[in-house]
Amino acid sequence: MPEDRKMPNDALRLFFLAIEEVMGKDGMRAALHGAKLDKYIDNYPPKNLELGVSMSEYGLAEQAVEDFYGARGARAMLLRVGRALFNYGMKEQSTVLGLAGQALKLMPVPMTAKMKLLLEQMAAAGNKTVNQPVTLEEDADAFYLVYSVCMCQYRPKHQNPCCYITVGILMEGMKWLTDKNFAVQEVTCANLGAESCRFKIPKTPE
Repeated sequence: MPEDRKMPNDALRLFFLAIEEVMGKDGMRAALHGAKLDKYIDNYPPKNLELGVSMSEYGLAEQAVEDFYGARGARAMLLRVGRALFNYGMKEQSTVLGLAGQALKLMPVPMTAKMKLLLEQMAAAGNKTVNQPVTLEEDADAFYLVYSVCMCQYRPKHQNPCCYITVGILMEGMKWLTDKNFAVQEVTCANLGAESCRFKIPKTPE
């Protein structure tokens, strides 16, 4: 497990709000208790970008949601949390996700150019704001967001890629931008021993 890494208070606060939207207040309290994060029950981190919380806390909360629903049911719920998290980020703290908002949607450029701009902004936010190193790669068919450090590294070992929150964020981001659905996949996962978590965003919608 890597050394614990700090992240902005608001990144964890928005994550908690997204979990609460999907699970309800009582479910959220149960998840925080299960994660041994009782200090955050009815006491979410403040709405600022100071590096006051840690990636391990984020990972513990994510794992608690998975434990709550069981491995089979957790995927759908975590994807929903990721989608909600994108929307909270758009609404409340666009700098966490690094989004230009409506201006990007309205730019008169091809769809793939908009997609690249949005992913570049998200990568820049990861590097500058979230304290999570990320690069953007591209080939003829897809874009790839590559995270060299991920919250999944602070979770128990899984049998399959487990970063459904990020998949949900990317799915919702592409849907918001283009009004189309994209089959985002996590193709390598640090939780399974890979060097990085690598997410494939096809250039062609489903």
